[in-house]
Amino acid sequence: MFHKYTLQPAAWHQKPLVFEWNAATGEVRGADADKLLGIVASAVNEGGMTGHPHPTSYDILDPLHRPSEMAVILGQYWILPDDLAAAYPIPVIDDEEFFVIDENGVKHDISGMELH
Repeated sequence: MFHKYTLQPAAWHQKPLVFEWNAATGEVRGADADKLLGIVASAVNEGGMTGHPHPTSYDILDPLHRPSEMAVILGQYWILPDDLAAAYPIPVIDDEEFFVIDENGVKHDISGMELH
């Protein structure tokens, strides 16, 4: 099922981002679909990106199907709607371990990752 989004910019140099996204199929359509697909392709090509809280690194492998990864990408420059904000991975510091919990509640150890 497609969800329609009109994201307001969180950075002065961005404009609202308007698109529809179906996370089950990975399809994107709408006025800014090409722009979003370009941003997603760049993040996947890099294999990850820095997100909130800065400077936390997140793996970006399949954001068109993973709301947590899409939230990290979009949260860089736009204000996230409630559904994507809820999917944003939560970094947790536990003693000397550092990990994120994805939207499925799975813990991913990122202790050895270099923070940018």
